[in-house]
Amino acid sequence: MAKNKLKIIVFLLLFIPSFVFAGGKDRIAELKEGFDNIIKTLKCDISVQVVSGTKYDLLYEYQPAKKMIPASITKVITSAIALEYLGPGYEFKTVLYTDDTNLSDGVINGNLYIKGFGDPDFSSADMAAMIKQFLTKNIREITGNVVYDDSFLDDKHFGLADYYSGDTKLQYWPYVNALSFDKNASRLDGALSAATYLKTELESKGVKLDGILVSGVTPDSPKEIARITHSMDQVLAGMNKPSDNHDAITIFKVVGAVYKGVPGTLNKGTDAVIDLLSSIGISRNEYEIVEGSGLTRMNAVTSNVYIQLLKYLFDQEKIFNVFYSSLPVSGVDGTLKKRMIGTEAEKNIHAKTGSINGVSSLTGYAISRDNEILIFYIAMNGFKGQNWEPYRNIQDSMCDLLCRFSRN
Repeated sequence: MAKNKLKIIVFLLLFIPSFVFAGGKDRIAELKEGFDNIIKTLKCDISVQVVSGTKYDLLYEYQPAKKMIPASITKVITSAIALEYLGPGYEFKTVLYTDDTNLSDGVINGNLYIKGFGDPDFSSADMAAMIKQFLTKNIREITGNVVYDDSFLDDKHFGLADYYSGDTKLQYWPYVNALSFDKNASRLDGALSAATYLKTELESKGVKLDGILVSGVTPDSPKEIARITHSMDQVLAGMNKPSDNHDAITIFKVVGAVYKGVPGTLNKGTDAVIDLLSSIGISRNEYEIVEGSGLTRMNAVTSNVYIQLLKYLFDQEKIFNVFYSSLPVSGVDGTLKKRMIGTEAEKNIHAKTGSINGVSSLTGYAISRDNEILIFYIAMNGFKGQNWEPYRNIQDSMCDLLCRFSRN
């Protein structure tokens, strides 16, 4: 009898743990196997890491320490420094000023200044609204000049174009300046375009302009006449959902201007990146970020940069809500609008895409079957040309695995 009891105890010790612990452990093993099987089919460099947003346990990794070109997922880093150093309540503004302190006579005895503070979304529709504000002041004449002030950001308008040998060519870089107008679609002087439009519209409304258009700097303590602003959530969504490079480089420089002093530059934006990533424990040798859009091939990152940064954003409710809402949603909008439709990943991936020649990447958040938020990073480098579709399809398959994952 005692012998039979011993056999039962041995049986229980050997086999019961496989039932008791089958849940989480085997599910993670299944996830790992699924990822491994997908990665075996690839003929390019790849780095992957997946962790839980809440538990922060490692669910999968493949070459996590390999430095990769991130492409447009660099905009996640730009979003992070904007939220950290400008704040979620920051407003990007464009302002009309004058150096005349008395407007009661309906005449500006002096100059009218239009000053840009790096609002990437300032448009002709915004200018119309600004002029409407101006007209409520009953100003009928300006004796001086219309001065356009572009001094908040530097004059390196085409970023890193032609700076590094073998890097992205000039034709792909947007024209970036402090007084942007309709996203500088013509790739010409946006400040001059804005001022020309302003002058023409004011004259059409019967305002007499005695002076000329001229570039200059707004004096200290000017009188404000009108302003147009765009909120942080508007601007980040305008950057991240369509992956707008003009917006990203502008925001990167604005952070530099506010954090390190006017004028904003790429180098000052990079200083903000280094300070933020260092503050959350990311080693300096894990990345090189020289501009904020991802156009350059000189940016380089490891998976840890994104996993830790996405976790940092996830843990701060006020910042996270703005950031999460700015990301493309699978099968819904932005650069993920046509992806993952008909899979479990549809509507369950909020992530930033990245694509330049020979590079495809995706990083963000996946919602699992247990409604657990998973943080993931997938970067693919080294394939030929711009044939991104097969690599995006593989990323979509990985996302489907993440959204079908359950610990139960």
